[in-house]
Amino acid sequence: MSTRRVVSLSVVAAAASMSLSAQTLPLPRGKPEDAGMSSARLNVIAATLKADVEHGRIPGAVIAIARRGKIVYFEAFGYRDNAAGAPMTTDAIFNIASMTKPITAVAALQLYEQGRILIDASTSSIRAGARGPRRQ
Repeated sequence: MSTRRVVSLSVVAAAASMSLSAQTLPLPRGKPEDAGMSSARLNVIAATLKADVEHGRIPGAVIAIARRGKIVYFEAFGYRDNAAGAPMTTDAIFNIASMTKPITAVAALQLYEQGRILIDASTSSIRAGARGPRRQ
């Protein structure tokens, strides 16, 4: 799986875990450039998710990206109900059985942004206890 795909899926998982309503956003909207982000780079996310929906890899997604106290990207992609053809909305509610993976993904991405881990680092190189029990 490519680094771009891992990052994209991690963003999807993180965004899906926080269903935001377009009418009651907890943060004000802002322009990406005002928050130090690139609109062109954010559009790559849209192109990737649209392609994933078209190829049937995911039915849909909601992406919310905030930086410096402002929501700079908030879009819905694909279908809320693929069989019925109901489009995804930004206020869709997602049933996620386990929050461990999205929280871990967000934590790992924050460490990556800080330059503290590499995206392709093995778990055992990050956490010594992940190697398994020590033999004595």
